[in-house]
Amino acid sequence: MRVNVVLGLAVIVLCVLGITFGIARVGPGRSPAEIALAVVAAGVGAAAFVVVLRVGRRGAPPWARWLVVVGLGAAFFVDRLSEGLQLALLALGGGYVAAFLATIVLRVVRA
Repeated sequence: MRVNVVLGLAVIVLCVLGITFGIARVGPGRSPAEIALAVVAAGVGAAAFVVVLRVGRRGAPPWARWLVVVGLGAAFFVDRLSEGLQLALLALGGGYVAAFLATIVLRVVRA
């Protein structure tokens, strides 16, 4: 059990640090439209977490696990996007991770 806790915390810390440093790198100098797109993307990321949480309780179809492979393959091409779109993508991940952390905090408080 302790190993799983340590690995889980390591993954969470790496996610938060990666998103934070990524936003710090591409964030400065963005136009208001790009920042608005990033805010909307963060909301979409949080909503995506809620959808994934609901689907996970019902059981995902077998083909859904291959979406991870597509996402990992697409990660190689993120650097080709404009910095505004990179910011939006990082904000999408940030919204997802923030919703995940909020869920963990709520469950800990309930317990």
